[in-house]
Amino acid sequence: MSKYQKTLVLDSSYTARSIIDTERAFVIHYKGNADIIKEHPETFGLVNQNLKINKPSVIKVYRFVNQNIQKVPLNRDNVYRRDGFQCVYCGCNNRKTLTLDHVLPQSKGGKDSWDNLVTCCLRCNREKADLTLEEYGKEIPQPKRPHFLMLMKQLMHIPEEWKPYLFF
Repeated sequence: MSKYQKTLVLDSSYTARSIIDTERAFVIHYKGNADIIKEHPETFGLVNQNLKINKPSVIKVYRFVNQNIQKVPLNRDNVYRRDGFQCVYCGCNNRKTLTLDHVLPQSKGGKDSWDNLVTCCLRCNREKADLTLEEYGKEIPQPKRPHFLMLMKQLMHIPEEWKPYLFF
């Protein structure tokens, strides 16, 4: 199965509102109800081999959708999901050895927050102990609070072009 099966839907204020199938997104665009903002590098499989239509990755509907944005609760499982169930330091994906790590250790004033908690394996957590990232000598991507759509839809692949809309 292709990793390019889903499309992120934005409203007129560029707020992420939904994740739908690429076919549905194309129909919405074709009917004139949305603009395609970004496209996947893959085309639809069509009967006419000469016709190439890229699958939409991000579309923007013309109307503002007024709804309350739901916040993702900060808990162990949601941090693991955000980080793809793998250690941010070494990439280990053995779920039995995963723990949470404070990027800025609690002993140095680190808080329980989306931008300070990351998924870490036991070995890396023991190595890092109460060191800061500078002292530990490894760099990681800046952890951020995810958009509720990221965790609501069980996506195996999150395209790069979605990230500006799904992370705060």
